[in-house]
Amino acid sequence: MKLVLASQGFLTDDIANAVSKLVGKSLKEINVAVINEGYVAIPANEDKRWMINELSKISNYLGGRIDFVNLRAYDKNEIKQRLSQADVIYIVGGKQFILPDLFKQTGTDEILKELSKETVIMGTSAGSMILGKHVESNDYWKRRYGVNNEDIVNKEMELVDFNIIPHYLRNDRKEFDAKYYKEVLEDNSFPVYAITDEQAMIYDNGKIYCVGGEPVVYGKGS
Repeated sequence: MKLVLASQGFLTDDIANAVSKLVGKSLKEINVAVINEGYVAIPANEDKRWMINELSKISNYLGGRIDFVNLRAYDKNEIKQRLSQADVIYIVGGKQFILPDLFKQTGTDEILKELSKETVIMGTSAGSMILGKHVESNDYWKRRYGVNNEDIVNKEMELVDFNIIPHYLRNDRKEFDAKYYKEVLEDNSFPVYAITDEQAMIYDNGKIYCVGGEPVVYGKGS
């Protein structure tokens, strides 16, 4: 299984080259299928320019076919067929709880688990977090997202036994600082890697490493 858990996608050459290495093809040959529905719950008064910028970088770096797989428009067979034709399945982020619910409702979670045996899966922000292990700390969910852990019905896919904190210490998220994460993740039983927008965690058949410099690690597994 080969995964890329990123904050903001193809922001650097190093991230793009790491994806190329995982796929085993040059960047100009890579076909990608994009899942981009995590943004639907973002309020209308919030600018979505970040999404356009992120998607444009896929086109800038990858020279193969780009497909958009609308999970609400296609049935399960069509979703699987379209995703199966890609070298990279790219899951864009957005609101935290949209993708777990949508994946469960459409059976996409089962499809991704099956395809992860052969296809590189890359997520950004919430699209990365859904691939990782569910954080156990109720304090984390309550303070960060205003919900209780026990009330979360559809959780992450847990393809790997770690997770990430995307956009670490970015200017628009200063309230979630190192002190906050140390407090809420102190007793977490597995590592949670805090990465900047220029970093990505790579999982390559059991080997874990970071592109873009060393991440900050929280949790007991750190």
